[in-house]
Amino acid sequence: MIVQASFPEFFYNHNVLFSYYGHIDKNILNQALKIINLCLKKNKESLLVSRRVYNTVNECVENIIKHNFFPDEAAVDYKSLLLISKEADHYTVDTINIVNLRQKESIHKKLDHLTSKNKEDLRSMKLDIISNKHYSEVSTAGLGLLDMILKSDGYQYHFKTYDSDFLFNINFKINSTQYGNT
Repeated sequence: MIVQASFPEFFYNHNVLFSYYGHIDKNILNQALKIINLCLKKNKESLLVSRRVYNTVNECVENIIKHNFFPDEAAVDYKSLLLISKEADHYTVDTINIVNLRQKESIHKKLDHLTSKNKEDLRSMKLDIISNKHYSEVSTAGLGLLDMILKSDGYQYHFKTYDSDFLFNINFKINSTQYGNT
């Protein structure tokens, strides 16, 4: 997410449907998903587009919750940003959260590897993970990330130094015109 205008101007010009900045947990996720679902219905989006946006938001926030590195007593001190916007032909699901150096290196390695693959290779990787059960309940071997990449129509990510850690920003673009409206 590159913000070159003031926040209010950015929100207005990019048709921001939902934004949240603060500590993210399951309760926040559930409320966000309800609001996003209502926005998608109001926009009369097709079932396919709605599912793709909903699932991408769910997976992005689940990753933030599941892979945090901070102690429970300090959780409210670590804030994340969730932003969903609608452009003329697509939705953007954008998140920013704090990661440590180990997480940064792991994320960067996974995303570089996935970026080097085409859609067919990614589908094959997904089937391999699922069929060989190369995952556990705690870590799904990047299955969620792989699934978001497969279901989106593009993504971008970057890291920015933040104190002794890093801000990790990833956004997914979901086309809303090629799937038709209901």
